[in-house]
Amino acid sequence: MTQVDKASKEYWTSFWNQLPLPAPIDLTKKDLSNYSIRKIDTVYSKHLSDLKGKNAKVLELGCGNSVFLSYFHQHFGLEIYGLDYSELGCKQTEKILTRDGIEGKIIQGDIFNPPQELIGAFDVVCSFGVLEHFEDSVNTINAFKKFLKPGGILITTVPYLKGATGILQKLMNKPVYDIHVLMNKGDLKNFLNQAGLTINYCEYHLPISFGVTLEAHEGKPIRFLKVKKLILKGLQVISKIFWWIDDRIIKLSVLPFFTAGIISVATLNEKQ
Repeated sequence: MTQVDKASKEYWTSFWNQLPLPAPIDLTKKDLSNYSIRKIDTVYSKHLSDLKGKNAKVLELGCGNSVFLSYFHQHFGLEIYGLDYSELGCKQTEKILTRDGIEGKIIQGDIFNPPQELIGAFDVVCSFGVLEHFEDSVNTINAFKKFLKPGGILITTVPYLKGATGILQKLMNKPVYDIHVLMNKGDLKNFLNQAGLTINYCEYHLPISFGVTLEAHEGKPIRFLKVKKLILKGLQVISKIFWWIDDRIIKLSVLPFFTAGIISVATLNEKQ
């Protein structure tokens, strides 16, 4: 099975080339800069803690420049693998693992035509911002689940672009908006169900967030970039005020219109 990435390998290589290595995930930090990852950890800890001490394996699909493999090893003891079609993305992830003192296997390859030894080999398969770049969401999830052992866990995160973040992305940087397939929580649940997975968790992430990308796509200049960056910085300050309230005073309800992402955790049926 072959699918066309709406973003393209060249886009991701250019994107990673503009960024420094991300800092390691440090859950001991309780400041607001670490708020989102602490909320993510709450979800993953609930669903992955039982794998500790069981020599379980995790595969991250689209692992370029990712710090999550180090996180999965450090917090759940998982044996880590990554798959990405960008040579630079793979090298960046290898540098991250070396920096973090963690052994892992990073493979340059195609999710839809992977090395045969990866099929059915993993207890956990995860992707962070991959699914939404392919038009056929169900068949893309079917490709993802082929890496799982029976009973394995599929973690999928996608941006939510049917609300404020999508409106802002379209206004501020439409070429990047156009490389996404828009979906809400109901859509993602439907895709997972059609792919034959049992949904354990599927929710919008964070009470408020504006995940807008202001990186150029295919070299197309972004008009009024400085002004847009100032606007986005102001919105991020507003987000942090709500994060502080949620983190320190009272738990806030998540309003889909103002959130920027969706996290799902699903299980492959033992009989599949």
